[in-house]
Amino acid sequence: MHEPEEREIVFFDANACLGRSVHRTPGAPYDTAGLIAELDHCQISRALVFHAAARELDSLAANHELVSICREQPRLSPCAVLSPNPRREGHSLVGEIQTYLEQGVRAFRMFPNYHGVSVSDPEVRAALDTLQERGLPLWLDFDQPWYNYSQLGQHEHRGPSLAAVESLAREFPGLPLLVCSVNYNHNSQLLALFGRCANMRIETSLFQGLEMLRRVVEEFGPERLLFGSGLPEVSAGAARAMLTYSRISRENKQLIAAGNLERLLGEGPTQSLPEQPERSPILLQLDRGEPISACSVHDCHGHIAPVGFEGLIGLTLGPQDENAIVAALDRTGIQALAVSNWEIYGGDAPAGNALAAAAADRHPRRIVPYMVVNPNYPEDWESQVEACFGRRRFFGLKPYPFSMRRSLTDPAFRPMLELAQKLQLPILCHLGLEPLSGVTPAQVEELAPRYHRAVFILAHAGASFRLAGQVAPLARQFANVYLEINYTSAPCRMLPFLARTAGTDKVLFGSDTPMRDPAPMLGWCAYDCRSDDERRAILGENLLALCRRIGYPWPGA
Repeated sequence: MHEPEEREIVFFDANACLGRSVHRTPGAPYDTAGLIAELDHCQISRALVFHAAARELDSLAANHELVSICREQPRLSPCAVLSPNPRREGHSLVGEIQTYLEQGVRAFRMFPNYHGVSVSDPEVRAALDTLQERGLPLWLDFDQPWYNYSQLGQHEHRGPSLAAVESLAREFPGLPLLVCSVNYNHNSQLLALFGRCANMRIETSLFQGLEMLRRVVEEFGPERLLFGSGLPEVSAGAARAMLTYSRISRENKQLIAAGNLERLLGEGPTQSLPEQPERSPILLQLDRGEPISACSVHDCHGHIAPVGFEGLIGLTLGPQDENAIVAALDRTGIQALAVSNWEIYGGDAPAGNALAAAAADRHPRRIVPYMVVNPNYPEDWESQVEACFGRRRFFGLKPYPFSMRRSLTDPAFRPMLELAQKLQLPILCHLGLEPLSGVTPAQVEELAPRYHRAVFILAHAGASFRLAGQVAPLARQFANVYLEINYTSAPCRMLPFLARTAGTDKVLFGSDTPMRDPAPMLGWCAYDCRSDDERRAILGENLLALCRRIGYPWPGA
């Protein structure tokens, strides 16, 4: 490794796992060589790692194995998992901590749900007191030993208990707490909690809210954030791009990327990696956080809201109007974004469609509208079809079974399907694993051949391998079925899987902006792909080819 150049951001990953997990993400690296190769690919110099077996089997044995591995590989630093269970005669967590300290360990992790950790347990309290007295950081991971598959089958089990975090932070105010797997669903609680708990920090593997890194830095300071990848379950490219494209100073980026973790562990500056002479020009721009110009980027999944609308169903999302959206596109280099209005969650689809149309009129090269279809208001149908498709200004249709409480096979959606068949319209279908959480794979298999001229774009197809394994064959089987990728989970190796099983030409880039920032989805897609041919196809060329086939005048098609 070499000393970093003046403008280079150097990364020290605060959240990675090593070892064979029982629920391995297919194809993702789990051994030392594989993890180092992935760090190299994503230009991450070092990683703080815990052992998968320390979470799932025996923490004591796995921690000692991890220490041995890290002695042999200087780019990996050990994070010991502390668990009061099983109870061992003559053994204490305090004594265990002392042993790890003698072995050079400076970071610790607890799994309250996996291991049944209770703060009222005297042994746990003694361990926490010891960590607090020595100023040693504790990672809190509320991962579950089971999965909630009710929606899309991935990260629903990953959310932290922020109430439990606050209680612990108040009881141990001198204990540096680092919370894992915070995502946009926690923004409201998190912003309040940062204000009350000065000793709380988060790692950023799933922290993808639009401009949220900047907001946290401006309101609470950069020291509250540590770059984490979530490897090997999560693609490291998502969190990396979220940071490099953030509108904060280079100095603050470097603190988040490595400096804050170095300070917690009492270590010196992390060195940068050697240059890669043959590195992809697309990845080079992503590495630097530059707007992408090495290929065309077109986004088929976004949303839009009026000025002053900064939330949704209790979420804190920040500004979501056309100016905020265009600024996000400019920052990342996305050329155009197809948007539906947030009335997919409300009752006034006509007003929302008019909002999307007006934004598209003011930004004709950047914003493309979908027509939101709410079958619970059939009296709107004829006027909305005329307003949106009297002349071909709208790209396609956006139903939402999740909030409208009607399955896509409900007769109330038949006029929409028939219109799509007649005009060869795309339908952006939020996927689900049961009919009222979204459009199911079985429904797609039923509807795609019946409405063969309609185009079914299956949103969030990359959310989990369980879901992707069901829908990828449908995309290969039916010419009118496409897969849109985005989801917070950003599973590692998902893009190669979709390209291989569905066909590269059937995968479309989507970000869900402004539900999340576009940067992490851009990073997930670009870093997860293994060739520039795949990157160019998925990031833009496939959508442009689809638009040419159906005769839609997409900007740049």
